[in-house]
Amino acid sequence: MPTDEDSGTRRARASQSPTAPQRWDASRRQHQRARPIKPQGKPKPRWRSSSGSDEENDYDYDDTAERLAEDRRRRKQERRQQQEKGLVQGGNQLTPILVPQLISVANLGHALGMKPAVFLEGLAELGFGEITQESIMTGETAALVAQEYGFEPTVDDGDLVDLKARPPAADPTALPPRPPIVTIMGHVDHGKTTMLDWLRKSSVAAQEHGGITQHIGAFPVRLSTGKQITFLDTPGHAAFLNMRQRGANVTDIVVLVVAADDSVKSQTLEALKHARQAKVPVIIAINKIDKDEARVEQVKMDLARHGVELEEHGGDVQVVCVSGKTGKGMEDLEESILTLSEILDVRAEPDGMAEGWILESTVKPVGRVATVLVKRGTLRTGDCVVAGTAWARIRRLRDAAGTDVDEATAGMPVEVLGWKDAPDAGDEVIQAPSEGRARAAASYRFDMKIRNRAASDMAAQEKQRREKADLEAVEQQDRSYADVPPGEVNGTKTLNFVIKGDVMGSVEAVGAAVMEIGNNEVRPQILHSAVGRVNESDVEHAATSGSFIINFNNPVSPTIMAMAEAEGVVILNHNIIYRVGDDVKGRLSALLPPRVTKKVLGEADVLQVFPINVKRRVYKNVAGCRVRNGQVARSAICRVLRRGETVFDGRSPTASVRIGPGFLN
Repeated sequence: MPTDEDSGTRRARASQSPTAPQRWDASRRQHQRARPIKPQGKPKPRWRSSSGSDEENDYDYDDTAERLAEDRRRRKQERRQQQEKGLVQGGNQLTPILVPQLISVANLGHALGMKPAVFLEGLAELGFGEITQESIMTGETAALVAQEYGFEPTVDDGDLVDLKARPPAADPTALPPRPPIVTIMGHVDHGKTTMLDWLRKSSVAAQEHGGITQHIGAFPVRLSTGKQITFLDTPGHAAFLNMRQRGANVTDIVVLVVAADDSVKSQTLEALKHARQAKVPVIIAINKIDKDEARVEQVKMDLARHGVELEEHGGDVQVVCVSGKTGKGMEDLEESILTLSEILDVRAEPDGMAEGWILESTVKPVGRVATVLVKRGTLRTGDCVVAGTAWARIRRLRDAAGTDVDEATAGMPVEVLGWKDAPDAGDEVIQAPSEGRARAAASYRFDMKIRNRAASDMAAQEKQRREKADLEAVEQQDRSYADVPPGEVNGTKTLNFVIKGDVMGSVEAVGAAVMEIGNNEVRPQILHSAVGRVNESDVEHAATSGSFIINFNNPVSPTIMAMAEAEGVVILNHNIIYRVGDDVKGRLSALLPPRVTKKVLGEADVLQVFPINVKRRVYKNVAGCRVRNGQVARSAICRVLRRGETVFDGRSPTASVRIGPGFLN
């Protein structure tokens, strides 16, 4: 029988036992503790008791956070399955990527999402040997690498930023004609400028330094028939090779001048080669026929020997005999040029964006000036043009006579003022629709130039490193056989130069003439070259680097001369390119070590040696010799050979020596 105490205890325990909902909540909490779930996101706060205390009420727990976490896990799992399914199916949708024209290996690996070490290993497997993170790749090569890593590359060729020339007209015959551009080429001192003097009734040859043309002269000539021809006079000296190539690339007809008394020379053949490479028709002008030494038939034979098919021999090359001094045959030359231009039917658009070529660029007191030959369209004052990395808003246009003009049509050479930077001779001129577009195109080209230079520098450094490693290996092998000092194998002395000239063409020609001089012992090195006068920074640069300043066809102020003398800098002033080469050759020759040459003047056989009493008990041996070859002089240096070995090498005694017909006593 239960006692009262037991019944009271049961009632107390019954009062403390949980209700049905409380038991369900307790079992749920126990199940959650066995399988903990970490909710994602910020959970919703639990309810507090009505009394305001901080104690939590388990029966008011909210499961919203649990449902949100479950939804996130489900969506994440679905995305992972979709990605895996796409990879299994082959990944038909490739990731697009834009590749610049030049990119380093490190930047390419970063763009592809690869670690540097892993990317270099992958490149090595693709066949790129001895490549580093600093190596530069072209856009095409980088695109192939990106394709191997599952990307769809597109090479940035700058179409959206850079300016490009217009495509040719669909129907050129519908365009109006333009003046033909004729280039005068030939060997130096064959009379090219003298012929042009007769055509434009002026005297330019007398103004040229040394009687040779130093620049490209571009000017229009109106003939007696009323038609106009634009002539380009290119220098004939070998140092102006780039300028002659530039003239051949922008011309329609080439007049090759050959002197009747000098015939075909090396530069004549070079000019002919440039015209053939540019696919430009040639007219042969045999000049100086008024001289008594003229040999016209010999010149024709020499031209035929070098592959020039003359009309009189069944070819298509016209030959005109002229005299630039007397004017004989010049009308025939004009008629030949006009006839050939009519056959070529040169035409150009008078409207649209203008295009042309930079013939020369220089710095004048009015600013940077460039000679532009317009090929298409019309240039006007206020237009924006881009040439290479330079751009300009045209402030003034001046023709060949120095007169200001408002516009320049196709086939007309003009001087353009307003350049922000000096353009390079030979750059293509393209008109921009706005100043902003011109700035963007020039900036893009400048960036590409810097990248190309960095790529070439990297390639040069890599090549130099390999050559140095090969040379060290050869030196190590040589030292294993003989004790040869390493400085004597590749010890080349260099002499530094800074070049300043009046125009860009002269600077290029002087630089080419300087770099042609030198050998394995001494060699010139050009540290800086620019257009303009010598300034203080040039003198300071030359003083710091120990360089010579070559000033070509520019005046030097007394202040700069005094500064150069104080700094110990030598300024070589020249206006004829021949003398530049001679002066540089003399400076380099001073660095060469003295060369000792030995020449055998005579040979003699020692027949007998006998002593001679010089004084008291002093005796000296005298060799009796018979001269068998050449002659023996009193002050000659003799060498005594015994069984092929030198036993004495020095000056012969001068006292008591007598030269006989057969003996030396």
